Amino acid sequence: MDRTASRSLTALAAVVATAAVCLAGPQAASASSACDSSLVAPAGSLIGGLWRSNGGERSVFGCPTTKEFGYPDKKGSWQRFRNGKIVWSPNLGNGTLVRAYFTRDRVSFAWSGLGRDWDYKNGNGNRQVRVIRQTPWSGGFSLPVDVHAPSSNGEEAMTCSAHGGCRTTFSFSVEGCDRGTFSSDCSPWSIPNSVTREG
Repeated sequence: MDRTASRSLTALAAVVATAAVCLAGPQAASASSACDSSLVAPAGSLIGGLWRSNGGERSVFGCPTTKEFGYPDKKGSWQRFRNGKIVWSPNLGNGTLVRAYFTRDRVSFAWSGLGRDWDYKNGNGNRQVRVIRQTPWSGGFSLPVDVHAPSSNGEEAMTCSAHGGCRTTFSFSVEGCDRGTFSSDCSPWSIPNSVTREG
């Protein structure tokens, strides 16, 4: 392992078109009255635990808009919120949570609970963003929501309807690598996360 390599992170961020997410700000009422209690993840859920520890309905995520769902083809789960989405991605460590959310004029992506102290994060095509990690097992970055740089292969795209409304989706994944002199030892990719903005 190259110990002189900077402690940095790289995440993959691509913009594609999908369904919308409501961008209203977090509500100020209590969790029992502000959020639909049938959508709040139960005790023991990693996603629910992260949401609660960040302030619940007062957090950057706001109230849940779906229940927590598992994936039919892999271990892991996801849940959408008023301002974003949290994904449990155990293929990078049993406690790994990746989240994407909107705050004012920016979209943010963050991860935590990686199962290993990776020296280096490496992207895999599309847009790559290198940032300083926050701890050995966590990191994040943000982009302005007006980022739009269409490419010939459609890595980034914005769709607009005939009525003038536009929709942009930001998709993110993260991978860990320890860079050596002649090769790199890399983790799998996290389960992708994405959020969509109208307008």
